[in-house]
Amino acid sequence: MVSFTGKVTIQYAAGTNPPVVDGRDISDWIWKLAGAFDGSTIFVKRKKTSTEFGIVDALVLEVDAPEILERRMERKILERQDEDGSVTIIDNVAFYIKENYRGQGIASYSLLTEALAANELGFAMIVATAANDPAIGWKVWPKLGYDAEIPDDILDKMMPDLLADGRFDLTQPMRISTLLDGGRYDLWERDGSGCIMEFDVSDFDGWSMTRLVAKV
Repeated sequence: MVSFTGKVTIQYAAGTNPPVVDGRDISDWIWKLAGAFDGSTIFVKRKKTSTEFGIVDALVLEVDAPEILERRMERKILERQDEDGSVTIIDNVAFYIKENYRGQGIASYSLLTEALAANELGFAMIVATAANDPAIGWKVWPKLGYDAEIPDDILDKMMPDLLADGRFDLTQPMRISTLLDGGRYDLWERDGSGCIMEFDVSDFDGWSMTRLVAKV
């Protein structure tokens, strides 16, 4: 039975203890932001990371649990400045559970633990590149609250079915959440693919958090 109670070992690289994000010591939240399960070891370090916003200084959390994970789980906490001030994002870089541990809700509880902590700290979102075949992240993650605008090439494949359905406003950008809420997630499972998805942690009552809490 995998538990999430904070019984982890944390190893800090030089210059990362205490871990500071947006001027705040987040030591008490490290295991939660990592989505780490009991018995795992978290390695904390800082690394310059290239993003769509430019080069940023990321606080990197790597979770080692060889019995459960195929390789280390990795999260990067990124800070950037925009016109409204500092925005903090978590990039969920890697999360691969060994086959004999799948289907037990581990991914759901890990994401919930992470998302609740990020919401409490006032972070903006979690982003992830949902893995393509043969992995199934692009099918699984939206059911837990991840969302994205559907790329045009994929939307073109769905269009005959969407037109025949007649319930969707095709003048507006189509999102994965629109298909889920409209009962046509089968179209994403048929035509979708791996892509960058976002999980909104800024609003506890928003679509992402509501869906995840209900799922868990």
